[in-house]
Amino acid sequence: MRISGNIFVGSKLRKGSVSISGDEMAFSEEISSSGITGTLVPTFINAHTHIGDFFVDNVPEGGIPEIVGPGGFKLKALKSAPDDKIISGMKSAQRVMKVTGTSAFLDFRESGVNGIDLLKASRLDGIKALALGRPVNGDKDLPEVLSRSVGLGFSSISDDEIRHMKSAAEMVRKNSKIFAMHFSENKREDANKLKELKPDLLVHCLETKDSDLEIIKEIKAPIVITPRSNIFYGKRVDYSRFLKHGIPLMLGTDNGMVNAPDMFQEMHTLFLYQRSIGYFEPEKLLEMSTSVPREFLKKFNITIPERYILFPNQRLTAYEIIEKGGYMEKKIIKIV
Repeated sequence: MRISGNIFVGSKLRKGSVSISGDEMAFSEEISSSGITGTLVPTFINAHTHIGDFFVDNVPEGGIPEIVGPGGFKLKALKSAPDDKIISGMKSAQRVMKVTGTSAFLDFRESGVNGIDLLKASRLDGIKALALGRPVNGDKDLPEVLSRSVGLGFSSISDDEIRHMKSAAEMVRKNSKIFAMHFSENKREDANKLKELKPDLLVHCLETKDSDLEIIKEIKAPIVITPRSNIFYGKRVDYSRFLKHGIPLMLGTDNGMVNAPDMFQEMHTLFLYQRSIGYFEPEKLLEMSTSVPREFLKKFNITIPERYILFPNQRLTAYEIIEKGGYMEKKIIKIV
């Protein structure tokens, strides 16, 4: 197979062509006069989801503590819903991801071992679900949760005991898995504790100061941002601050009860939101959604099936992809 046109390769949208033979793919700057023409970009990696609450059909009321805090709206909804309803919602969320070009997602799994089982029961072909588990019985269920996931995803320093989190982080590192956590989402938290925990991945970091960001840069933890979710919860920050501190960024869609897990919408929203306060180049948004999370996962020997989004017969710019790509004709090209 040969595809010519605009190809997103090396974090840049370049004019050229790719030749695909089996599991081999080679890029050339030459434009071929034969084969398929169009625009080709890697499928998206949604770096932060909670698809367990996708079944919720009422508008959550309140702020972050009331909706997603300990004992809040979300956890009450999860506890009261039967498993089959949660699983059905998870499947629906993954169908949205598949039709909008996402081939893998990192899901923060509440509810311990049962939460991981629910995700496993909901899996669909063509999309890779990566569970970041969360123990519910202190250290008792930690080994089993960790053995059945790609790592751990904690709520925040404010919601858990630092002693327990340090113990969990040590076990995660011994098993060469991912230690991820929310940080400074609703209020500023002590960034010095990050030096003790050494998380591999942080989510949100909305209430951080410049000194906190320097610590995050020092521990080399990328940040996942979720602009649409933050807007829903009334949080409006300038995300370009993170880039100015040299921190790698990834995109996620967060809670399924407030956002469809559509990465086109996430890129579109971030581009519009940042345009007048801290401009994000369209290619940067594509990079945050494709190559940055892939490079992160490679560090933990997590491979993602090679799939690409093809916009046939359309030579799109990066701006057109993030602004209009969700509505245009496209198909998924499977390499491996």
